[in-house]
This record gives sequence, C-alpha cells and structure tokens, in this order.
Amino acid sequence: MKKQELTLLSILFLLALAIIFFSDSFIILSSKNYLSGILRPFEIVFSGASNKLSFWRDAIFNIKNLKEFNSRLILENLILNNKLTELSRLQEENSLLRESLSLKKRAVDNRLADVIGRDFQNNRSFIIDKGANDGVVIGMSVISQGETIIGRIVETNLNTSKVQTILDTQSRIAAITTTSKVSGLVRGLGSDVIFDLIAKNEKLEIGELIISSGTDGNWPKGLVIGKIKNIESRDNQVFSKADIELLAEPQNFNSVFIILNSQ
Repeated sequence: MKKQELTLLSILFLLALAIIFFSDSFIILSSKNYLSGILRPFEIVFSGASNKLSFWRDAIFNIKNLKEFNSRLILENLILNNKLTELSRLQEENSLLRESLSLKKRAVDNRLADVIGRDFQNNRSFIIDKGANDGVVIGMSVISQGETIIGRIVETNLNTSKVQTILDTQSRIAAITTTSKVSGLVRGLGSDVIFDLIAKNEKLEIGELIISSGTDGNWPKGLVIGKIKNIESRDNQVFSKADIELLAEPQNFNSVFIILNSQ
C-alpha cells in the first residue's frame, strides 16, 4: 500500500474515533449545527421537490385509473346499447309477425319484405328484398302495419322488386271516406297526396278517415290511406279537393307487407 493511501486511512480512522468519543463535545455539536444550517435550504428544496414528485405521481396514477374506468364505462354502454337495439329489433319483428298472422287469418295472403334501397330525394319509390321467386308480380299492393297503403309493385326481378309509393305523380287510388261516405280519387303530387274529384255538393269532415274503395280494380277494398287535413272548394271549379295527412310516411319504415291476393 502506498504511503499516501495509508496516511488518508489513518486520518479517516482518527476522525471516526473523534466523532465517537467526542460526539457531545462543543466542537462536534457546533460543527453539526453549522452543517445543519448550511444544508437546511437544500433539505427544504429537496422536501418540496419530493412533495411535488409525489403529487404528480399520484395525479398520473389517478388519471390512469380514470381512463381505465372510463374505458370500462364506454364498453359497458356499448354492450347495453347493443342489447337495447337487439331488443327493439326483436319487438319490431314480433309486431310484424303478429300483423302478418292477423292478415292471414282474414284470408289475406301476404309476404313480409325488408326495404333494401330508397329514393331519398323524394320518397317516390324504394326497393324490397322480395321478387318473382317469392311470387311477387307487378301491380301488387304494398302496405305497412295497420293495413295502411304504401304503394304498388312496378318492377320485379328474381329476388327484388321496386315499389312506387302513393306520393308518386302516377299513383291513383279510388277512395271513399269512412264517415260521410264521399267518393273521390286519391292521387300523388310528388311530395303530398290529395283527395280529388269530389262532387261539389258532398260534405266532408276534417279528420275523417279515407280508405280504398276497390272500385278501380287495382287496389284491395278497405286499405287505409290517411285522413282529411284540409278542404278546398272554389266556385270556379267543378270538383272540390282535400289535402290528406298520410298515416304511414314512406320514409318511416324498414319492412312492408306485399298483398298477394285481393280477397
């Protein structure tokens, strides 16, 4: 061992002995107090830094927990929404099946079809998932729940068909009111429907129901169309007419019934 290293070890040994035997002496106590006074600001700084570090550590930990909790809530909400959607779909299917069964009990042969395409621009037509392979032919009536008229089949393919709604300007339905028994013609205007060709001496009632009369040979008798919303009668016109409030808007359904017979 080198002389310098031996000297350093000796000094350190002597200092250690001095601290052990003279720890309560004035010199050692003064040195401790002096060093404590010097190191106090550093203790304060390090203590503050430690507190801040603990704060941010806890904050980051809490944020992580909140994110995990929020993720679980989002997942649970999605699962719940899916269950509610499925329940709503099943309820709708059950309602449609009950309606179909009710029609069959009255000897009205029908096919339940889903809407697979729409004319969103004016709601004058839509496409369904039933066609010639399902016994669908041009001219058949298409209704919604409550035996409410939606339109007629105007084109068919093997597995799909096109339905022309009663809003279309080519749509014509011989109709009669249920209360006053007034006959007329329901025709589409493109975006609305009117009850036209009403004799001037006939008296209509606001709110009364209009149904198909079956006298035109194109539509089954007794299908619901809508109700009288407003009556227009002018002296310079041969006939009166009335605005109709539809009971089934063509854009508000996803499934329809096709009437395969007219009995």
